[in-house]
Amino acid sequence: MIFRFLLLGLVLAAPANARDAPWVVVPAALAGIAADFAGPAVRIEAREDDEAAVAGYCAGLGAQAPDALLLYRRLLDRERQSCASEAVSPEPERILGIIGLALEGTPANITRRHLWRAFAREVSEDGKLVSNGVRSWREVDPAFADRPIALRVTAPTPLVEELILAVGCLGSNGYAKLDRTRLCRSLRDDLPGAPNPVVIRPLDGIGDLVEGIAPTAAELASGRYPLARRLYLYVKRPHLPGVPGLADLSRRAARGLVRSP
Repeated sequence: MIFRFLLLGLVLAAPANARDAPWVVVPAALAGIAADFAGPAVRIEAREDDEAAVAGYCAGLGAQAPDALLLYRRLLDRERQSCASEAVSPEPERILGIIGLALEGTPANITRRHLWRAFAREVSEDGKLVSNGVRSWREVDPAFADRPIALRVTAPTPLVEELILAVGCLGSNGYAKLDRTRLCRSLRDDLPGAPNPVVIRPLDGIGDLVEGIAPTAAELASGRYPLARRLYLYVKRPHLPGVPGLADLSRRAARGLVRSP
């Protein structure tokens, strides 16, 4: 028993002399946002998705483990239990603000399924993945005008893939059998330049309705706007005394985010 307490003490103390700057693990969709928030001195480790980022964060304590986690959702109960099993408490938890996307120039009554069908690089056809060949919004939905599909993206591509494609592909033909990583992720790059493109930009408080909901302050506060997420920061409390800059990081204001109520 005494040995276990001594061993735990060594693990908790390890960060103090092992690192001179914080180490933050994030899903790939948040890599750019994390770099802007944390600054050049902080190590940002981008993992493929949110589950991989959480697994990296919850791997344990000490010099070989990250100090903080940036996530666009709260930790799930099972993830909190996994962290706890490695002596990692999921607290403190801090909401930095709201991240998301705003759209401009979309057809009326647009949904994430429509956006996926228009902008995904690959779709399912006869049980196979094929290049997306739709060129007109009418091909996406007969209710839309016969207008060429064009796209301009000024937001981080991984965030577009996470908030639009990864949701819009759900339930599509062949979803359960095909490669969902390809089916639900990559943006197409074969759209010709055309007037009146759909613009996907970072959330700024104005924009088109998506699934009938506008990105107003009230809808962002309610959580109803579908292309917005609260951004959460988790910091390992035992690492705070020993990692220079970590305490400052845990208090830092995030730039470029919509303020969370």
